[in-house]
Amino acid sequence: MLRSDGRAPGELRPCSIEPHFLRHALGSALIRTGNTRVLCSANVEFKLPPWIESGGWITAEYAMLPGATSPRGRRDPGGRGKEIERLIGRSLRAAIDLERLVGPDGGLAITCDCDVIDADGGTRTAAITGAWVALSIALRKLRTSGRLIHDPIRESLAAVSVGIVESAAGTIPMLDLCYEEDAAAEVDLNVVRLASGGFVEVQGTAEGQAFSRSQLDALLDLADQGIDVLSRAQAVALQGAW
Repeated sequence: MLRSDGRAPGELRPCSIEPHFLRHALGSALIRTGNTRVLCSANVEFKLPPWIESGGWITAEYAMLPGATSPRGRRDPGGRGKEIERLIGRSLRAAIDLERLVGPDGGLAITCDCDVIDADGGTRTAAITGAWVALSIALRKLRTSGRLIHDPIRESLAAVSVGIVESAAGTIPMLDLCYEEDAAAEVDLNVVRLASGGFVEVQGTAEGQAFSRSQLDALLDLADQGIDVLSRAQAVALQGAW
């Protein structure tokens, strides 16, 4: 059974990650997943939030440009945008040893900005996947310049959406939903996972009827397959960054 864009149910949209997309950012990457495009950048500050007593900190900001959707959106991220910012920040921190995010003069604070320039579903998961590449580039530059003493990276992480969607062949699990599928999905999950297999976050919602444990397992299996592919794309992008 093929989907509206010709993909099989367990197939990702075409994905590419272009590192060093911005000249002035410490680390940056443009990620494309189908028609969704997110520009991710990472920059450092040498002043920590007041509640941090040791180590460093990583946070994120997320925005959808007005022209990324039709009709035109608003620049104010609103409640949804703030929730996505927190998700991105939590995800990135899970892959970093914050106690090692320290330079010669103390802890470092890194902000990852994720700006959606074209939206067709999966913007938050694409933002996480792209932000990891931008963050990795920034951390390597800090290490090379001597502004970061130790490598704080535990392992890489990526994210993907999965869902249960009604189709001509019945209700089936699908990987990497575009907007049309996401809007029609009976169940929608966003899955964030480390390269080693540990889940950082699973956000799941049933839009109508509840879903079963077996359906959840099938969705997580699909997410595993997709994240494995995305992790390889991240590795290729980082290899080409140097």
